[in-house]
Amino acid sequence: MTYRDDLEKLRKEAGFDINDPSSFVPRSKARGTDENGNAAAGQSNSGGNTETPATSAFTSEEKKMTLLQRLSLPFIRNSFLSVLFFVLLTLIWIAISHTVVASLHSINRRTLLIFMIKDATFMIVLATIMYRIFCLQFANTYHLEQDERKAQAEAKEWQAIQHSMMETLPDTLVYTLDRDLRYTSFNNRHKYSMLRLWHKEIHLGDHVLENIRDEELKERLRTLLEKTLNGEYSSNIEQFGDNPVTATYWQTYYAPILDDDRKIIGVSCFVINITSLKQSQSKNLFLSYHDPLTSLYNRVYCEELFEQADRDGIAPYSIIVASIAGMRLINDNYGRQTGDNLLIKVSELLSRAIKDNGTVARWGGDEFIVLLPNVDASTAEALTNICKCEFPGVTVNGVPLRAHVGYATRTDTAHAIQDVLRSAEHQSAQSRM
Repeated sequence: MTYRDDLEKLRKEAGFDINDPSSFVPRSKARGTDENGNAAAGQSNSGGNTETPATSAFTSEEKKMTLLQRLSLPFIRNSFLSVLFFVLLTLIWIAISHTVVASLHSINRRTLLIFMIKDATFMIVLATIMYRIFCLQFANTYHLEQDERKAQAEAKEWQAIQHSMMETLPDTLVYTLDRDLRYTSFNNRHKYSMLRLWHKEIHLGDHVLENIRDEELKERLRTLLEKTLNGEYSSNIEQFGDNPVTATYWQTYYAPILDDDRKIIGVSCFVINITSLKQSQSKNLFLSYHDPLTSLYNRVYCEELFEQADRDGIAPYSIIVASIAGMRLINDNYGRQTGDNLLIKVSELLSRAIKDNGTVARWGGDEFIVLLPNVDASTAEALTNICKCEFPGVTVNGVPLRAHVGYATRTDTAHAIQDVLRSAEHQSAQSRM
């Protein structure tokens, strides 16, 4: 197989148009088909030969060449032809030069023929070596060009992926800065947010701080960016709006950009809208420590306060316990909805009676407790009497409300809070009799 055949095989495998080595054509298009594999307009899929531009057809660049350059193009395009032409010229030169030498000196024909064969053999061997070296160099150059095209295609694909990521991430602002804090890239969401906040459109090369008119925010951002340029990774959450219901929350990530030598050349910033996440966290936190029916604190919250009171040694510490009488019978006879309404009513009455003097919580079932840290026995007794005064005459869905209330106080740290709670529950149970 000749070098020309090898070259054409390589070009076919790589998707080159064999008749135009300077062009890179997908295989489907090189065969005259479109992306779906159908025959392209004006071309035939039959086995007949399709006429293509000959190598002698000059391109727009070749038309600018001199006559000598145009004549040398076929030899440049075909290495085998170039080597063959070199061998022919060499053989002609050997024949002429030896003939001239033989005419000047008396050399017999046999000796002259030996010299000519020797020199011709040397030149053929040299031409073969040159041809082999040329083939190797061309193959290396071909593969380097192929690798370069592949790298360029991968780079374009990666750029498209990055652009898609920057523009399609929901509620995400992305931008990068150089060491002078000037924009090197940003997505449209960041551009529109800056336009909406500061009423000015940003461009590549603009300083990130020049459009911010809030001096406090500008200095805070400057500090974070300078820390990032020193190699620190940071993240912070900012709340926009004072109303917890309508406020929005944004989390910002700052990271240094490193080159191949691990030197910091800029800053990348991602700003993500986490409002829904914060709202879910707040809701979960509320449900963790609150009773969903009455919105009072629940047993989990009270037990944590008990542990903290025991650790801190809080004394005096008073607890009031209130429970609804006949709760099971009310649920059975009047329905669970009436029972729930009674629980809600008791929570309202206790909160009104205690006000800011303590923490009202639902301990469980039909039982409520009031936590009174640093409240002595006399004050706890007075608050208990106030609570008792709230219940008489109250009805819910025609059902009269009857509650039993008791209290207990820890005067020193020798007793645990749970002991105080049991004492208050015992007193509340005695008031039922």
